[in-house]
Amino acid sequence: MPNLPATILVSLVLTAAAVLWAFLAGLIRRNYSTVDRLWSLLPGLYVLIWLPDAAASPRYWIAGALVIAWSIRLTRNFALKGGYRRENGRFVGEDYRWEVLRQRIPNRAAFEILNFFFISTFQPALIFAFTLPLSIAGRSTAPLGIADAVLFLVHLLLLTLETVADEQQFRYYARRKAGGDPRLGLGFNTYGLWRYSRHPNYVCEMGQWVVVSLYPVAAGLAWFPTGLGVAVLVALFVGSTVMAEGITGSKYPRYSDWKKATPPWIPFGLVFRLQARRRFWESLAEQE
Repeated sequence: MPNLPATILVSLVLTAAAVLWAFLAGLIRRNYSTVDRLWSLLPGLYVLIWLPDAAASPRYWIAGALVIAWSIRLTRNFALKGGYRRENGRFVGEDYRWEVLRQRIPNRAAFEILNFFFISTFQPALIFAFTLPLSIAGRSTAPLGIADAVLFLVHLLLLTLETVADEQQFRYYARRKAGGDPRLGLGFNTYGLWRYSRHPNYVCEMGQWVVVSLYPVAAGLAWFPTGLGVAVLVALFVGSTVMAEGITGSKYPRYSDWKKATPPWIPFGLVFRLQARRRFWESLAEQE
C-alpha cells in the first residue's frame, strides 16, 4: 500500500466508501439501487482523481473525456428512468431487477448476505477494476500511435451507437403507449438497432470497456492483469442478459419467438436466423 500512488489510494478510499454507503442504504432503507446510481458516477470520478498523474498524457485526456461522456450519458438515462427520484429526502427510485430478486429470495438474512457480497461489495470493486487500465495507460510516456487512433475511433463509435440505442429505446417506450402498430404491442423494441440485436446497448457498453482495457496495450504495456476486470464485466453481462430476458419473456408471449429470430448481442448470426425472422415478421404482418 505505501508504494501505491496517492491518487490510487484516494480512489480506493472512494471505492470503500461506496461499498459502505451501498450496503447501509440497502440494509436500512431496502433500496438496493445505490450501486446503480454509483455505477455511472464512479468511472468519471476516477478519471478526475487520476488526472494529476496523467496530465501530460494526451492518451489519457482523450480516453478520459470519452469515459466522462459515458458517465454523463448513463447518469442521464438512469435519471430519466426514475433512478434519482426522491421522496422525503430519500432516494426511492430502484432498478426493477432488485424487486424481482427480493421476490426470489424472500428470506431477509439471505438477501442481505447477497446485498453485502454481490450488490454492495463486488460491483463497486468491479467498477474500479475495469476503469483502472485507464490510469495505467495514462502513466505511459509512449507517444500516440495508430493503435491509439483506432481505439479512440472505436471507443467513440461504440459510445455513439449506445447513445443511439438508448434514444431508440426511450422513443419506443413513448410510442408504445399509443398502440396501433402490432410491433408496438409486442412489449419489446424491434426498431432501429434493436431490430438486429436484442441488446445493442449491452454490446456497446461491453465494447467500450474492452477498449479501455486495451489502452495500456496501445501504450506498450501488458494487458494482464488489469484487463481481467473487463473479463469479469462481460461475465456479469451474460448473467444480466439471462435475468433480464427471463423477466421480459415472462411478461411478453412473443419474446420467445424474437429470441429465435434475433441474436442477443452481436448480429453476426443473423444469417442463421433468416427463416425464424421471416416467420416472425410475417406473423406481425397478418395482424395488420
